[in-house]
Amino acid sequence: MRKSKGLGIALGGGGARGLAHMGVLLELERAGLAPEMVAGTSMGAIIGGLYAAGQDLKRVFTVLTSLDLKHIFGLSESYRRMLEHSVGQTLIEHLRGPSWQREISPRMARFLELLRLFGKGLHFEDLPVEFVAVAADVHTGEEVDIDEGPLYLGMAASAALPGVLQPLRLSGRWMIDGGVVNNLPADVVLDMGAGVVVAVDVSARLEPEPRTVVDILLRSYAITAKELARVKLDRVRERLGERLLYVRPEVEEIGVLEFERLAEAVEAGRAAAQAAIPRIRTALG
Repeated sequence: MRKSKGLGIALGGGGARGLAHMGVLLELERAGLAPEMVAGTSMGAIIGGLYAAGQDLKRVFTVLTSLDLKHIFGLSESYRRMLEHSVGQTLIEHLRGPSWQREISPRMARFLELLRLFGKGLHFEDLPVEFVAVAADVHTGEEVDIDEGPLYLGMAASAALPGVLQPLRLSGRWMIDGGVVNNLPADVVLDMGAGVVVAVDVSARLEPEPRTVVDILLRSYAITAKELARVKLDRVRERLGERLLYVRPEVEEIGVLEFERLAEAVEAGRAAAQAAIPRIRTALG
């Protein structure tokens, strides 16, 4: 591990719930507690990457509120619906082979262009704030911590949520959403050299009663992600003690694809950060 440098933040995955990260970062900046290093998974990688690039998050918020993201990307009303559609698509791929290995889908192409524009065309090596995006290798199952190359590709790889976005080929590997292997990368921030780590969890609660096969799949994914996050947080806590700050914005009721609830998510992030600021100041000493 590198020499301890100061405040780091881990931004977890959670789809539209992850928009709360904007509120957290804005509030920390307002309090003079801007993180020196960031690791993010999925939506956490997108918001974290834009922050690390020096993007004005207030401006990003304004732009996103003017966009109908569901229409732009052709999204269903829920992640469950997207997965149900994907099950049907699988039958076609059995006959024709995996389309995601042959060409980039229109949805992924639009996603990449949006991230390229917001990311200012920067590379990881050029970022004013140290940043790592967490993805997963779909073939080996390994966690891939991306810290070099074009920023927009790293963010996209980390956020390639199965059923919504196809796997992305990067550095000779097919990448998918990092939430599969590390949905709350506090350990990554610690290994980057942070002396104090703020871990922002935007995962959902387990839904009451699964009714369909897709419900079971979603619950299985959620259980695995929660257990992995718990184990990794425990290990970080063993090394940092009270210098690990766990922050959980109240966004559990926001669906993965409910981007129209942007303002609600950001406000929840602000409130959670405000409550945590005294603890962060104490941890920084």
